[in-house]
Amino acid sequence: MSKPSYGVIVGRFQVTDLHEGHMELFRQVRARHKTIVVFVGVAPAGLTQDHPLDYPTRKAMIQAKFPDFIVLPLRDTKDDDSWSAQLDYALSGVADFGDITLYGGRDSFVPHYTGKFKPVELTLLPEIAAIKGTDNRKEFSNTVVDSSDFRKGMVYAAHHLWPVLLPCVDIAIFNGDYTEVLLGRKAGEDKFRFIGGHAEKKHGSYESGARSEVIEEAGLDPDKMEYIGSTVVDDWRYRTADRGVMTAFFATTSMSMAATAGDDIVEVRWFKVNKLTASDLVDTHQVLYRMLADYRNRIVFNQTKKETVNAGTAKA
Repeated sequence: MSKPSYGVIVGRFQVTDLHEGHMELFRQVRARHKTIVVFVGVAPAGLTQDHPLDYPTRKAMIQAKFPDFIVLPLRDTKDDDSWSAQLDYALSGVADFGDITLYGGRDSFVPHYTGKFKPVELTLLPEIAAIKGTDNRKEFSNTVVDSSDFRKGMVYAAHHLWPVLLPCVDIAIFNGDYTEVLLGRKAGEDKFRFIGGHAEKKHGSYESGARSEVIEEAGLDPDKMEYIGSTVVDDWRYRTADRGVMTAFFATTSMSMAATAGDDIVEVRWFKVNKLTASDLVDTHQVLYRMLADYRNRIVFNQTKKETVNAGTAKA
């Protein structure tokens, strides 16, 4: 008895509906094999702009048009060799006793596959091969559809996002002798806050991001950043959401006192550190106020200890 024949397709299918390129690929493979296995690529970072659809959604999309297809997930790995080994292992469980043929079209997985099977690259008409899933995602990224299904999809997507912790930086900017600290005020607020904002990947580090915030919001060229500590900020915007804010708190000094408000800060003001109270700051920065007090106590203690040691050395 001849072995069963399996046609295998690997792809991402990150589109709102299968386009003609997908359909032609599926039709050609189905014409050659009785059993079709489709592996759907799954990105490790969860739902993103490039990967907006999860595996169950894409599986349902494919099986709505090809209900007899076997659709399975295939997770991305760090390199082509490990990814190919994972695909081979998955195939051994699906079709251990059959003949397997892998199929791909132009710009498919084929150049990245280094496993034990020899892929077949199918030829598609140029106008079909030119269809891009990227164009589909771009088209619908800003399209709002007035339908119940659209709103159901938004609810589904929101409930399948990973919990998000937003990284921020905040900075206590001192004058040269640490007797004054610069605070800023946002529009619509009557209390002040430490200069700071969201940390961005482009900065490369929290320290670089903190420096950028000082320049943008206070118009100052800061000295070296000294790490004070980190903490979760009780931001009212995220108290009932599956996301939150954690900040890295830094201290720095500035040789200039000529600060100017910028970005979303409408006023900057120097405060005498020994007269600064918690009531001067917004609620979300109360925890930073306490961290600042501990930090300044350490500075004063270390400075006093240094002066004591120096005085003792001089007497000796």
